[in-house]
Amino acid sequence: MVVLSHSRLGIPGALLAGLLLASCSGQTAVPPVASPLAIPSASPSPVLGPGGLTLDQEVGAVMMVGFQGPLDESTLADWKQRQFGGLLVVNLNHNASTAASMSALIGAVRGASPHRLIAATDQEGGQVCIAMNTVPCDAMPVGQAATTQMASALKQLGFDLDLGPVSDVCSGQSSIMWGRCYGTDPALVARAVGPVVDGIRAAGMLSAAKHFPGHGDTSVSSETSLPRINESLATIRAHDLPPFQADIAHGVDFVLLGHLFYPALDPVRSADLSPVTIQLLRSDLGFRGAIISDDMEMGAITNSTPTPEAAVQFLAAGGDMVMVAHHLAVADATYDAIRAAVLSGRLPRARLDEAVAALESLPG
Repeated sequence: MVVLSHSRLGIPGALLAGLLLASCSGQTAVPPVASPLAIPSASPSPVLGPGGLTLDQEVGAVMMVGFQGPLDESTLADWKQRQFGGLLVVNLNHNASTAASMSALIGAVRGASPHRLIAATDQEGGQVCIAMNTVPCDAMPVGQAATTQMASALKQLGFDLDLGPVSDVCSGQSSIMWGRCYGTDPALVARAVGPVVDGIRAAGMLSAAKHFPGHGDTSVSSETSLPRINESLATIRAHDLPPFQADIAHGVDFVLLGHLFYPALDPVRSADLSPVTIQLLRSDLGFRGAIISDDMEMGAITNSTPTPEAAVQFLAAGGDMVMVAHHLAVADATYDAIRAAVLSGRLPRARLDEAVAALESLPG
């Protein structure tokens, strides 16, 4: 976009002399009609994306944000300004303790933005469930009926997305550490995850598969450090990918990228910041939904890269929604970094448009 600078309009000498002569002769001078090119132009209209959003609105739309404590006026004002596209509620943030207060919180945040808000939580079953007595928490592996029951309870509270379905094929060591896996056999895990996606969909909720391309073959927690998984490409395809292929076949809406380093896929970047990994998901596995990051405040990221910078890299690599799970100040800084990256050309506006389009195409 070319921005024209505005200069002062001068009066040519010949025209000024004519005006003086007319004044001296007693005739009323007719003001000259300025050329259209000489009229200062109004501020240029904002460039709108394919969904009719401005740049600022698109930056907010590609962010899923959590915050600490109950909702207050300051947080709500920040939300109105940034118009974040996703709200994340997790137990560590202590946002609400009753069904009524949770519904009120989600409703208030949703009302702060004129555009779609995706309210999400992490309901895996077993050790990871929202701390709400109206939502059942069944032991893993969770089947379709139990999943629908849990997801329906979340839907009644106002949630749209269950980030819970774990599609990692675990090794024995990681199974002991996590207690969150469907098993160690890729075929068995692939058969287990489909009903979970179906159960969430039956409740009218969006679903997400995680942690792509697979967090199961490590005992290192990405909460604190970046796990390195030294598998060959052949092993990745045979061991880690089948459950994600099953998720995609069942129409999963999101795939969540793990903070994982797979040298066989990308010897330089972790999976969540790697265009190669996203190309694998899009081209080889045929995923057409939205790609979301894991929490960008985790140690696996922040030990080497500040959250705002990592968010820009994730979007530039082909991701669609950045998660900042706990601190609103970090989310604000991330918003500013994404916006600055677009304005500088480092993150093409077309890439941001693609991310927004992927989110807007989701059901609901």
